[in-house]
Amino acid sequence: MNLIALKSPSFRLYFTGSFFSVYGLWIMRVLVGWLAWDMTQSASFVGLVAALSLIPSFVGGPFFGVIIDRTNIKKAAYFTNGAMICCVLLLLGIHLTNQLTPLLLAVISTLIGMVSSAHHPVRMSLAPRLVPKENVSSVIALAALNFNSARMISPALGGLIIDQLGITAALIVSVFFYLPAILLIRFMHPREREAKGSKEPFLTALTNGFRYIANRPELRLVIIFTAFMALSVRGIAEILPVVADGVFQKGPTGLGQLGSAVGCGALIAAVAKSLGSSKYHKMISIQTLSMTVLGFISIVIFGTSSEWPLTLTAAAVLGFCSTHLGVTLQSSMQAGLPDDMRGRVMSLWIVIATGASALGAYMIGIATDIFGLPMASLSLSLLCTAFLSWVVFNAANKEGG
Repeated sequence: MNLIALKSPSFRLYFTGSFFSVYGLWIMRVLVGWLAWDMTQSASFVGLVAALSLIPSFVGGPFFGVIIDRTNIKKAAYFTNGAMICCVLLLLGIHLTNQLTPLLLAVISTLIGMVSSAHHPVRMSLAPRLVPKENVSSVIALAALNFNSARMISPALGGLIIDQLGITAALIVSVFFYLPAILLIRFMHPREREAKGSKEPFLTALTNGFRYIANRPELRLVIIFTAFMALSVRGIAEILPVVADGVFQKGPTGLGQLGSAVGCGALIAAVAKSLGSSKYHKMISIQTLSMTVLGFISIVIFGTSSEWPLTLTAAAVLGFCSTHLGVTLQSSMQAGLPDDMRGRVMSLWIVIATGASALGAYMIGIATDIFGLPMASLSLSLLCTAFLSWVVFNAANKEGG
């Protein structure tokens, strides 16, 4: 198993803090999704709230990436984790005063997205700098394992807390899960960056991040795959409340079960990647293409099934394909990146992933309200399959040429 990163004391502290914070994150996601559905019974609004939590990463991600490449990474980690706690406390205060409306929920979802847009380049820059450069693939695999183990357990936990104890209890639990990450940051010792990145003017540094990707065909291909997997597989996973309660009438408990099914598949994929080789593989491979096709087929089954066990199974397969490809794509991006470019390049990867997820969630929500979920899911799968087939065909021809 690719556990070598755990030999680093600093990374062990990061891993422990992240273990708790991702539980808080997933409970919060389940809670916001449920509130969006419960207040409006609208698939479009659920998709909109999901999109609003992702769009700030699309807009602000590149700028935060430049900032992270030239700032104290530990201070940045303090700021982003603390800001997320403030967002949860704000929602808690509004809920306790009975002032929560769909508009305020949309605003808070946007604030959460803004904090996340800053935190993504922080975590993607901090964690690899806690281990020797040759162990970065182990960091990615372990981070995925950590993230997806919480993704499997915490949605069910969050749904159960909401159903049995209420919204207030779920928010308080989420806050407490973020505290260990803040307390452990001071004991971490990240590797120093090369100094050259900090001497560049801000706009020059931003432009160089785009240019770095533009000049590397293999990275451009990673970006395209990321965009369409996020648009489809991750996009449909953002409207789970619509399926859990709108189709099957199972309430927050059913939402938690559905989220945990996605997490279960994701965890299996993360374990598989951790057990696998840490060597770099070609982007276009039988394995990559198989995962992509399986993901598109699962979208159709997930959107058209009328049987709860089959829907749970399709959700698990969606989680598996999404995570397997996500870890593969992120490893492809991280491999060989210089530390002074890591924040910028990975923030651009996050921009594509979150922007496409936001667009996918909103499009699926609107299409579901107009045409119904079965037609929306089938159309999405067919369109993405057709476009990616064209991309792969052209890339293969260029390699052959």
